[in-house]
Amino acid sequence: MLNIENINIVAGKFRVQNLSLKLQEGLCHVLVGTTGSGKTLLLETIAGLRRQESGSISFADRNISHLEPELRNVSYLPQDLCLFPNMLVRENICYGLRMKGIGAAEAARRLQPLAVSLDIAHLLDRHVDHLSGGEKQRTALARTLISDNPMVLLDEPFSSLNLGLKRKLWHLLKKMQREHGWTLLLVTHDLEEALLLGDDLSLIANGALVDSGPKNQVYCYPKTVSAACILGTENFLSGEFAGRSDGLCYFHCPDFPAKLAVSASYPTLAGDNLDKLRFKLGIKAADIKLCRADSASAAGCCSIEAIHEKGCTATLVLRSKNEAITLLAEVSLKDLVGHAPGDEVGIIISPEAIMALMF
Repeated sequence: MLNIENINIVAGKFRVQNLSLKLQEGLCHVLVGTTGSGKTLLLETIAGLRRQESGSISFADRNISHLEPELRNVSYLPQDLCLFPNMLVRENICYGLRMKGIGAAEAARRLQPLAVSLDIAHLLDRHVDHLSGGEKQRTALARTLISDNPMVLLDEPFSSLNLGLKRKLWHLLKKMQREHGWTLLLVTHDLEEALLLGDDLSLIANGALVDSGPKNQVYCYPKTVSAACILGTENFLSGEFAGRSDGLCYFHCPDFPAKLAVSASYPTLAGDNLDKLRFKLGIKAADIKLCRADSASAAGCCSIEAIHEKGCTATLVLRSKNEAITLLAEVSLKDLVGHAPGDEVGIIISPEAIMALMF
């Protein structure tokens, strides 16, 4: 297990403050956050490239807080890759093995299948300055994985790759991580990547953890507005608790002329005195469905302000009837047939799709 306790990291005027995090051994933990939130600082500190101001880091029951990087048994892939321009691709990949005293025969045995899997076998005798951005990224990933250290830190390892190659390598990395039993900490902005690779998910903003836990729990039931924002929620409505009945909690939304129902099983709605708490209701664009404006099932009425088509779907900009708020809805093109900007439509939002968020 990687155990980070009350870590404080200072970089200029920015601070990571009292951050604690536990990574289960042999699992993939994904860290998602806004730009400049402290993700890279945390990875650099775990790797030993930056010293914490206070707090401790232990791995496999060994305190590594003050060990030099080479003594931590950690592999680290930084965002800037740090490839050696004077070396061939194969020399870059095997550099860490050479520093460990691993012989050429063993290095070659590890190198060939890994290079084939990452589709860089044909590049092994090139200099890295003759590689594309994606080829450099795969070379750096190979160098990180070939050492087979028990802890692997990856800082946006797929950011320069096209979507098809990304998806192929996500599955390869997951397979290798399980086979080797690596404890893996991955930083990404890509939610699809995070949910496919991760066993656990942590959200970070402004140097502090916003939420952390099993990925499905964190993704499906964010507890705060900050967490929902990081996870890409597009719509937020102020909500005033108006009562509980038949497994539902009802909220009056001052900016939206309707009462919205939220599943009472949502984690933030478990206690009493909800009328004394401040809530925002989070709604993803894909969870807003269209219906006739006069439909009895409509949660409210909106006018279509704009339609932006993208492939098989379209994003609609909706203006509430009282013109107080704008909502985004993502619908299929077939559900859009017969609708145009200026039309009035009803919207349906399932109680299970609404997040009751603290702020």
